[in-house]
Amino acid sequence: MNWKCPEEDNANMINDRLMDLYKAYYGNNIKSIVYCGVVDEVTYMSVYPRIVFILREPHSSDTGWSLTNGLRRNVENGLRGMSLEADYMYTWRQAGVWAYSIINGFNSYDVLKSDFFVAKGLQAIGMTNIKKTGGGASSNLREISFYANKEKDLWQKELEIMNPHLVICGSTYQDVQQNLGLDELNLANIDGKPYSYSVSGAGHGNCVIIDFWHPGTRRNREYILNHLKVLIDKLKGKGLLQS
Repeated sequence: MNWKCPEEDNANMINDRLMDLYKAYYGNNIKSIVYCGVVDEVTYMSVYPRIVFILREPHSSDTGWSLTNGLRRNVENGLRGMSLEADYMYTWRQAGVWAYSIINGFNSYDVLKSDFFVAKGLQAIGMTNIKKTGGGASSNLREISFYANKEKDLWQKELEIMNPHLVICGSTYQDVQQNLGLDELNLANIDGKPYSYSVSGAGHGNCVIIDFWHPGTRRNREYILNHLKVLIDKLKGKGLLQS
């Protein structure tokens, strides 16, 4: 299975289309999931590259709420000089730093971890979870793989609607690559760790999917950011991302 990246102008429509997708897919059970999407549609459509994170599952047993609404609230606070919420930032601070760096240029993590830069990065992203219902502190990987296969048509359509240039798989790459039937290619080996990538959407603009750390990882964040810089430079060197 391969998914396409159409180039329609879908600013201000993405989250509405995603909600229509969830209603069609889940029907009367729509409130049994946590909704995903883009944080700020106008910003997302105006930046390059458009970045979507694919993570495993929400870290909450509550359902019927939008994760991106919570991120949007934090973005608005961060851009106003207010503090970001610790519960959200356990995972999303690092994701914000990664997105800001890819779009605006890399700097040290100590510089970019400030609330303002994190908010600017999160403002520009889209996201989805493979499993739309919550889990605990750690994910059941067999369960994640089960949902990756069971609902692959759903999250494939989510990607088509969000139309990213770059997909960052937060410890979800194998499930994404295998269920979409994409070739796994070696991107780099850094400090003995191999990183893979796939390309989809031929003829509609490249959509690059990379294997990377979950943004909630406790590994040294400067170390992880340096790995990301190498991978982005490799993609640019291959002509898969614009410089």
